Order: sequence, then structure tokens, then C-alpha cells
Amino acid sequence: MPDVSLETEATTETSSGPSAESRIRTAIAVIVTRFPRIDETFILREIDELERNGQPVLVVPIAHGGQTIVHEEAKPWVKRALYTPFLSAAILRSNLRALIGSPKRYLGLLLTVVAGTWWRPSTLIRSLSIIPKAVHLARVLPALGVRHIHAHFATHATTMAYAISAMSDLSYSFTVHGPDVFVHRLLLREKIRGAQFIRCISTFNKAFLSGLYPHLTEGKLDVVHSGLSPDVYAEAARQSSSRRGRPLLLSVAALTPRHGYPFLIDACARLIRDGLDLECRIVGDGPLRGTTEQWIEQHGLTGHVRILGNLPQHEVARLMGEADVFVLPGIIAVDGQMEGIPISLMEAMAAGKPVVAAAISGIPELVQHETSGILVDATYAHKLAEAVRRLLEDQELRKRLGRAAQQRVRNGFDIQQTARALIALFDRHHHDHLPETGAQRIAALDWARLGVLAVGARKIHERPASLVAEVTISDGITKRDVIVRQTREGDGARRRAREEFEKLSVLRQTMSQDGLEATGGIVYAVPKLLMFDEPHRAVVLSRADGKALSGLMREVRTRAAFSRLAVAVRRAGSWLSVMQQHTHGDDDGRHVLTAVVHLALRDLELVAAGHRPIRRAAPAIRRSLRALETRLAAVAMPVVGHHGNFRPDNIFIGDRRVEVIDFGCYREGLPLEDVAHLLLHLELRYGQGRGLARLERELLQGFGDAAPDPDALKLFTLTKALELLAHEGESPTLAGWRRLRALRAIIARHSA
Repeated sequence: MPDVSLETEATTETSSGPSAESRIRTAIAVIVTRFPRIDETFILREIDELERNGQPVLVVPIAHGGQTIVHEEAKPWVKRALYTPFLSAAILRSNLRALIGSPKRYLGLLLTVVAGTWWRPSTLIRSLSIIPKAVHLARVLPALGVRHIHAHFATHATTMAYAISAMSDLSYSFTVHGPDVFVHRLLLREKIRGAQFIRCISTFNKAFLSGLYPHLTEGKLDVVHSGLSPDVYAEAARQSSSRRGRPLLLSVAALTPRHGYPFLIDACARLIRDGLDLECRIVGDGPLRGTTEQWIEQHGLTGHVRILGNLPQHEVARLMGEADVFVLPGIIAVDGQMEGIPISLMEAMAAGKPVVAAAISGIPELVQHETSGILVDATYAHKLAEAVRRLLEDQELRKRLGRAAQQRVRNGFDIQQTARALIALFDRHHHDHLPETGAQRIAALDWARLGVLAVGARKIHERPASLVAEVTISDGITKRDVIVRQTREGDGARRRAREEFEKLSVLRQTMSQDGLEATGGIVYAVPKLLMFDEPHRAVVLSRADGKALSGLMREVRTRAAFSRLAVAVRRAGSWLSVMQQHTHGDDDGRHVLTAVVHLALRDLELVAAGHRPIRRAAPAIRRSLRALETRLAAVAMPVVGHHGNFRPDNIFIGDRRVEVIDFGCYREGLPLEDVAHLLLHLELRYGQGRGLARLERELLQGFGDAAPDPDALKLFTLTKALELLAHEGESPTLAGWRRLRALRAIIARHSA
């Protein structure tokens, strides 16, 4: 094999800098009703900041946002979010298992939901529709390393959290924003009773809930404001061009009854009749848009008041910078609905704009009357008009209130402060369930060499020979996901860790991007090496780009999805081809062939001891292995790099990049070993049939060997099947039993 210098992107020197904090936080599932949503930027900001402070987040939407306008900041989260259908074969199986295994829990959950929502049919139907998905997630989330759930809004998202917790050992908490509890409170008593804590975004909300449920909420209510990044809006205000012409009023809110836009339009009409030429822009959409446009036309304000609809966050920030006055005419609607603490009001204040708002709900906690804004009873249009007139006619008043407003947001509503306060709540109420030794081993790494200030573990995989962790790291400004692979202590542990580091270093250099531009512009590579911590026997790698091939396999429900999978399998074959081209040696591969068969015979002995069918067939399997070895020994086979664990969950397919992880079993090998390994996993998933035949063709086409040696494929499939049986162990689940039967059938067919 080629001699390649080990100069790499990673450094191996130790550092005397401080290590990351010893506490390693587990991933928290954040449940939202829809994601992404243009009007819920506060959730997006918060989960970003949680991760920057070392709290990993898994976003679990009940449904997709279904909106054409998506914030740029939301796009990475959309790719990572855990979307699940309302019904599927997997969900039905999960519910059947739950009904059979825990009938009391399952039926009790259904009874509670029906009893708590029956008198409002629309809520009953929506609540029952999410129960099957919740029961399924009760199985899925623990497997993803989640131990706690946090829901935004006390309605359907918290119903989902409540149901998941009822069917698992996961704990949950939820955030009350205000509109979610002011009117409809179905099931709220049960949700409060089961929650570890309830985060209220205002003192008003806390007082409201504690007044309704004094005994249930005792010790469970904590006030943590929603927040934003003040600098974003302050910078937008600085960069906005100086405007000429008419004064500009801006309002940002959904067009719903509780936002009182008839009174704002009436106020604008009064000001214009009094000779004040102004422009008013309304950013938002909703059920009252058509009615609001009619009001504008009836008042003759078509040239003065415009509804812009929903806009992305950067556009809203730009408009905030251009506005002279921000107005939010909130009211208490006929049904009792009202605002909490509007985020758009915070954004305007952060931009240094004078604001006019309603003195209701939690708004006075943000806006101090005549100090950082003007509070009015927005149901009186003349009071709105009077407040706006004062601000437009008094430049010094605008500046004074704007400066105070900006400082108010910085002091009490900065996302950095509010996110840390929320993390403190998680830490206080939620005890991590990470394996202590695993968490300590991750924390002990020399993270200071990467400038890391916060570390959070999405998932820790404890394996016999190693620890593999999916970790999020942050320097306090930016965050990224990395993979930590640490060799367990024992004889030669440091040597084995260095060997793995050197293997990855060689592959990283030989499989450089310059040599990997395929005809389709696809890059085939291994993840970037970030750090080798030799004293702790650990390699830190960047997280592979794209989606695991195993995930693509699970998503196949249509012919189009299967076609996408076929393309992904072909690219996996191309990755193998490129890797082998760069690790191709001149040695004769017979010694490798002998070693492969020797290991397979050893695995056969292990399997025969625990599997009676294999024990009976052992002589025939042994003869088949020897016969295939004899035939292949006469064929010249080169030595190439052998990944050793080329399975779907280690292969990541991106739009323009294919990466493979987990090189703990990498060694010298023969060309078709990894091909046979992946084909074996595809057969375990799809069985014998036309689908498998197509995937095999695609894999071999990508690999560049449309007519492989059938004896070689037969031998390596047999050896890999014996290896899986020998080292994976038996599973008590139905899926594990089916996999065991399939492996036995494959061994029997290839040894015939």
C-alpha cells in the first residue's frame, strides 16, 4: 500500500488550557406544533442559543410548517428535525406493541385524552390524531439519546409531550406563552400535574396560572422571558438608509382579532384627516387579512397603509431600522384571547425605535410607560393617534424613548441571558441519564485546544472496544456537531487509538478533494480530523455531511423515494471505488484471503455454539468456505483498503458529498469484501426480490464492476453473515428474531 505522509489537519500536541465544563448535557427533544413557522422566530433563536451553550436540541414538529417563506436560520434545523407521519406501518407496530405490552398505560392515556377534550370536538379529534405518533416517539426518542422533552405552547405540543411521557420514562416540561392558556385550557390540569416544571414567559402568565391552579402549580412555575439578539436589530437600524418623505409607522403581528388592527387603521385615518401625511406598513398574515384590506379601502387609506404579508427575519429587521415609530395595537378579544409579550415589540425596541403598545398581559413587563415606550388602551383609536402624533412631532422624545427601549431589551431580554436561565431550569429539574463514565470521559478531553467553551452530548454509544459519541461543541459564538471516538482502556489502547488516527490521516490526505471530483461533481471523502487527544485515546472528527443511508432506507415509501435510494447506493459504491483506488497496493492478496477464511471459521465455531441450525450445518459451511478459498486462491486479487464496517448507518449521502465514518475495523482487504458487506445489509432490509436486484446493480455500477466474480461475492457474503451472527448477539424483539432468521437463511444459501 502507498507510503503517505501523516501531516494532517488535526493536531496531536497536548494543551495546558482549561478543559470544558465537567457537566455533559443530554439532548432535549423540543416539541413544536409546526416547523418551520415564519411567526415563531423566538423558538428558532432559543434553540440556536441553547446549543451554543452546550444544550443539544432535537426539534420534533407535530407537522411540517408548510410555508413558502422560511427563515435562513431555520433551514439547517429543517434538515435535522425529526419529522414523522401521523400514521405508518412503523407507527402501527409501535401502537400494537404498546397495547399488548402495557395495556393499562395505553388505554389509560386514551381515556384521559377523551375525558379531557370530548366537549370540544375539534380539540378531541386533533388530540387523538397525535396519540399514535406520540406512542411511536415514546420508543424512538430514548433510542436517540433523549431523556427529557420540552414543549412550546400548552396546547397540542404539550399534549404530545404528555402522551410520550405517559408511555415511557421520559420527563417533560413546557413553556406557556400566554395565548395558549388564556381561553382554551383542555387537559391543562393533567399536563401541569405531570410536568417537571412550567416555564412562563412573563410574570403575568405565572400569576394567571397560579391563580387558576394554586395547588398544582406550587413550586412548578418559573419565569424565563423569551429573548432575541439585540445587536442584530441595532445593526439593522444603523445600516438602514436615512429616509426622506413621509414618516413611517410599522406594525408586525398576525392579522387576528387580538391584534386590534381596526383601531390602528382608524388612528391612521384620524392623523391623515388632521393633515399628517404618513405611511403605515403592516407585516403579517392571518384570517382577518381580507377584512383588514377592506377597512383600509373603506377609510380611503390605500395609498397610506399597506399589508406586506409574512416576511423573513432579515427583511423584518431592515424594516425595523427604517421605521420612525412602531405600533402594536393589542386588545383583549371578545373570547378573552390576548398577547403574551410580543416578540415583534422586543425587536422594535432592540432597534432603538419608540413604541406604542397596549397596557395588557405581560407587555408592561417589557415596556415601561413614558420611560421605554408609551402604553395606551388600544381600543380607543384617538388614544393611539395621540400617542403616535406625540412621537412623530417630538424628535427628542423619540430618541429618548428609543435609547431607553434598547437598553431595556439588553438588560432583560437578551437571548444569551434567557437561554442560560432556561438551561439552569433544565439542570435543576432534569437529572442526566448519560452513563457517568461515558460523560466523564467526554468531558475530560482537551477541548481547550479547539477553543471549546461548552460541550453537549446528543448520543453516547458504549461499545465493547470503544466509545462513540455524537457531540455538539460551541465556542460561545458558533456551534458545530462533531463525532468523538475513544478507544477503551486496556493493553495497547493508546497504540490502537494512534493506529486509527493514522489510518484516518492517510485516507483524509489520499482522498483529497482534488482527486475526488467525479463526473457529477460529487466529492467522496472521510470526515475532517479536528483533534487527536492521545492521552485520552480519542479522535475528534467533524460530523459527516448529508443523511445516513440507513435513514434513506427507512424513508422509502414511494417509487420516487426508492429511486433516490438507488442513486444513494450507487454513490456508496463510487465511494468504495475511490477509496480502493487510493489505497491500492501491489501485494498478492492470497495472505489476506487466508486470514479472512480463518476468521470466518472462528466465527463459525462461536455461532455454532449458540445456534442449533448452524451447528447442524457447520460441516457443510466449513466445506463451502474451504472450497471457495481454494477456487479464489488461483485468481489474482490485489490488496486494497478494507473499511471493515461498511454498513448503511456509516455511509452519509449529501447533495454533493459522500462521506463514510467508523474506521475502527479498517485493515488490508480484498476488493469485494466491503461490497458484500453492504449487499448483506441491503438483503436483510429488503429480502430477495426485484428491489434488491436493482440496488445490487446500482452498487456494482458505482463500484465499477458490473460483472464481479460470483465466488468472491459468495465467499465474502458468507464470511460477513457469520461475523454478524457471532458479534451482534441475539435480540429479544420481533425485528431481531426476523433478522436472525434472515441471516441463517443467507448462510444456508451461500454454503449450499
